[in-house]
Amino acid sequence: MSADEPEEEFSLYAHEQAVIRQAEAMLERLDEVADGVRQLARAYQDGYHESRRLVRISDRMQLDLHDANRTLSLQARELNTLNATLVKEIERREQLEQELRRIASVDELTGLHTRRHLLELGEHELKRMARHRRGLSVLLLDLDHFKRVNDAHGHVAGDRVLEHFGTLFRSALREDDVPGRFGGEEFMAVLPEIRLEAAAEVAERLRVRVAEAETQWKGARLRVTVSIGVAEVAIDESLERAIARADRALYAAKRNGRNRVELAEAELPGATEQGVPDA
Repeated sequence: MSADEPEEEFSLYAHEQAVIRQAEAMLERLDEVADGVRQLARAYQDGYHESRRLVRISDRMQLDLHDANRTLSLQARELNTLNATLVKEIERREQLEQELRRIASVDELTGLHTRRHLLELGEHELKRMARHRRGLSVLLLDLDHFKRVNDAHGHVAGDRVLEHFGTLFRSALREDDVPGRFGGEEFMAVLPEIRLEAAAEVAERLRVRVAEAETQWKGARLRVTVSIGVAEVAIDESLERAIARADRALYAAKRNGRNRVELAEAELPGATEQGVPDA
C-alpha cells in the first residue's frame, strides 16, 4: 500500500460517518414528523369526538326546540281560546250592566223614568236652572179612582191603563221634559226652562188628553182622569221642597173634585223643609 492509502481510507470512513449522521438526522426528523402526525391524528380524533358531541347536543337542542315550539303553539291556541272566552264574558257582563242600568232607570210597565232616576235628572235640571236662571217647573200627577179599575177589571187591566197613560203622558210633554213614574198611579214631570203659567198649560193639555182617552180591554172601554199639581221651582229652593208644594197642590185638586189642575202656592222665604210624601 502506498503512502496515500491511509488518507483515502480515512476519507471513506468520514464520508460513511457523514452519511450515517445524515441518516440519523433524517430519522430524527422523521420521528418528529411522526410525532407531529400522531399529534395531528390525536387532535383530529379529539376534534371528531367533539364534533360528534356537538352534533348530538345540536340534535338534542333541535328536538328540545321542536318540543318547545309545539308547546308554545298549543299554549297560543289555548290562550286564543281563553281570550275569545274572556271577550265573550266581558261582552256578556257589559250587556248585563246595561240591562241593570236600564232596569234601574226605566219603569218596565210605562217606559217612563223610575222615581230614583227621575229625581237624579231633576237635580241635574235644578243645577242647570241655578246657572242660567231660566225657570224650572214640576208636575205631580195622580190617576183618579184608579183603584176602581183594579177592583172591577183586575190588575192586568190596571196595568194596561197605566201603560196607555205613559204614552199619553209623553205625548203631552216637550222633548226636553222629563216624565217619570213616582210610584203606583202617581207620576211626576220635570219641565226645564218653563215658568208656572206655561207649565199649567202643559198640565191642562195632558189632563184633557187623559180625560178623552179610552183603554180597550176585553171589549170594555176603560176611562180614567188625572189630577195635577203644578209648582215652579223658586231660586235657591230645593227640588224636594218644590215637589212637596206640587204635592199639596195635587191634594187640593183631589179635594176640589178631581180631574183638574191646581197651582202650588209660591215658596215663602224662610219656609221649613218638608219631606216628599210616600208614593
